[in-house]
Amino acid sequence: MSRSLDAARNFLEQLEERGGWEGAVLAGEFSDIQARSAAWKRDRVCTAEAGSLPGNAKKNRYKDVLPYDRTRVILSLLQEEGHGDYINGNFIRGADGSRAYIATQGPLPHTLQDFWRLVWEFRVKVILMACRETENGRKKCERYWAQEQEPLQIGPFCITLAKEARLNSDIVHRTLQVTFKKESRSVHQLQYTSWPDRGVPSSSDNVLTMVEEARRLHGPGPGPLCIHCSAGCGRTGVLCTVDYVRQLLLTKMIPPNFSLSNVVLELRKQRPSAVQTEEQYRFLYHTVAQMFRSALQRASPRHQDLKENCSPVYAEVDSLRKSPALLGTAPRPAGEVLRSISVPGAPTLAMAHTYAVVQKRGAPAGAGPGARTGDPEGEKLYSQVTPRALRSGAHSEDARRPMPAQAPANQSPEGPDAYEDVADGAQTSRLGFNQRIGKPKGPRDPPAHWTQV
Repeated sequence: MSRSLDAARNFLEQLEERGGWEGAVLAGEFSDIQARSAAWKRDRVCTAEAGSLPGNAKKNRYKDVLPYDRTRVILSLLQEEGHGDYINGNFIRGADGSRAYIATQGPLPHTLQDFWRLVWEFRVKVILMACRETENGRKKCERYWAQEQEPLQIGPFCITLAKEARLNSDIVHRTLQVTFKKESRSVHQLQYTSWPDRGVPSSSDNVLTMVEEARRLHGPGPGPLCIHCSAGCGRTGVLCTVDYVRQLLLTKMIPPNFSLSNVVLELRKQRPSAVQTEEQYRFLYHTVAQMFRSALQRASPRHQDLKENCSPVYAEVDSLRKSPALLGTAPRPAGEVLRSISVPGAPTLAMAHTYAVVQKRGAPAGAGPGARTGDPEGEKLYSQVTPRALRSGAHSEDARRPMPAQAPANQSPEGPDAYEDVADGAQTSRLGFNQRIGKPKGPRDPPAHWTQV
């Protein structure tokens, strides 16, 4: 196992020792983050003078959320036409030290053009939006994208909607075509529509889906992700942190002393109030822990055996079936970037007809899998199991039919060769396909060899 994964395992162990993400220790950590952030402002380590200038103050959605001077986004496009260089946004460094993110506020009616100046000048390919236009009856963000058959003209920028689709129940994906001075570019927008202000989503799964899809759409080239909510700090900071840690995991750069509080502190040096509430901070721990557990599971020796043998270890399959990430109803798009980090793929079997032990009756305690007893009640029953693809009359409803009563429910996505039903009317008490064997020599005579999977 790599040092990076060792660091991830150490993070999980320490988190458990401290009572998990619900523990009191995290409350103390977040209080310390807030105190240190306030000290930076008081001691003028982090200044925000540009945002306070009379000509710029009206461009701030909230008067207490001003961009730090040393990392603020400075616009040069269209300055020759009298437009200033100010926008309420900050660059945030990524895992590789580059300007990987632009954290900004949701545009105001009079800053729409500045927003598109930012997108165009810094060649933004993907915008992540973590709010709705209106929340709790209050305007949170001006609509800066076009609607179907309604092009939007903002200064010299013409925006049209090429495609809009729902990625899942929480996320809308829009493909926008932006034209400026006869040049046209595609810009993708992912909007999380159910994330409450100063709150957290109901689960981590769709947040991970959002950052993974953003990276897939962005591709390997340079350029920052533009991330915003209403103020550009709380929900925006969560998305920045999740993607930042995910990039560390992908590049195997998680340091031995990895600290999520240090990551948040670094973000707060670049954008004020990034990760705004204690609830958001706890959600971050939950999400990062989910990423790390999935990565460790994928890298475990048992998982390597699983890939090589193309057959599941029963206990591991059972744990995957119970994974919340696999129980979502929304389909996941194809072609995602390293989807396995947050959602382990369900293993599939490629097998012909086989026979399996489906019940042990009265087996003595401690008896091995191939043990025989003189008592016929202790012997094993055999039954033929047929691959789904080879059964007559197989149809799509089979894929959703549960296992018989008392059997472990198979909730994972199934391939055409998935095994489920037992033929010949055999009893199914304590059913578990944890042994694959050859065809029996007789109706009650076990084969000579066992294959344990």
